[in-house]
Amino acid sequence: MTSNDLANAIKDVLAGTDVRCAVAFWGIGAETLLNKAGDAQPRIICDVMLGGTSPNALRALGAPKNKDLRHIPSLHAKVYLSDRGAIIGSANASRNGIGLDGPPSLTEAGVRFAPDSETFRQAESWFEAQWEASTQVNDTALDCATQRFRSGRSLGGFPVRPGSLLDLIAADPDRFSDVSIVLAETSSTQQEREQVRAAIQNANLGNIQEVNALPDNGMFIGWETQDLNRWNRTFIELWMPNQHLSVYGRQIVYVCDAEGAVMSRSSWRSIRQIVGDELPSQAKIAATDAQIVRKLLNKRGNRLYSSYELAVEIEHFRTRQQP
Repeated sequence: MTSNDLANAIKDVLAGTDVRCAVAFWGIGAETLLNKAGDAQPRIICDVMLGGTSPNALRALGAPKNKDLRHIPSLHAKVYLSDRGAIIGSANASRNGIGLDGPPSLTEAGVRFAPDSETFRQAESWFEAQWEASTQVNDTALDCATQRFRSGRSLGGFPVRPGSLLDLIAADPDRFSDVSIVLAETSSTQQEREQVRAAIQNANLGNIQEVNALPDNGMFIGWETQDLNRWNRTFIELWMPNQHLSVYGRQIVYVCDAEGAVMSRSSWRSIRQIVGDELPSQAKIAATDAQIVRKLLNKRGNRLYSSYELAVEIEHFRTRQQP
């Protein structure tokens, strides 16, 4: 299902009983989607760290007193459950993802499973495990959501520069929510790459040929576990070892937790499939965004960003550039 069909299916599931949602981002008005009749309140798990959940939406859902409103850092799932079935897909509980007073503005996709299906039972078990690992959205979590949330699409009043990927992300982070962005300026050593490749080969003995075929420049080594856990399968690499910026679209093929490593293949097409064909070319992005990328690297070094985190950084940077 996609677009309106998916949105209507999610609304139908949320109108059921025993509602459970492990959905990363909640927008203003999302509480109207929930069936609050009866004694059983919906159980909700969200994220407050990545900048996509509105603190006002959390308050409308009962925070900080609602014990059935919980969060997990870097949750990026979109799973809706009730007695009417399960939906697993890409749509957040927001005006953009589902459409609260009209059709959704983003193109989303998802699959619905009947309540008597094996997949539904697996989704229930998965939800309960996440619930046990989650924490109530208290005052501290609300403060975090307030600090990180960025709802605007106007880039602080700045125009979106032609050819700028960063301005597009800052103006509409929802559009890029399923894409991670990696800024990097330092490379791994040949010894480190050989070590990672050997570890991945040993863990995937049936795919040694595929592992060997993956290029060295698609390897990312020495990252923290929290980065690996939230790294989207499709991501953008902004590589700038000097004053020249190179832009790549990538897809993860293998992850090696022991080495903090990712092996990927190049695919700009996969980025366009998620965010749309109207993206600037890689060459135009490199020419337009090099200065800001260099400033961000000087400030943060190698770093993995969500679109919401990067949007905040970009807006802060451009605000400081005002005359």
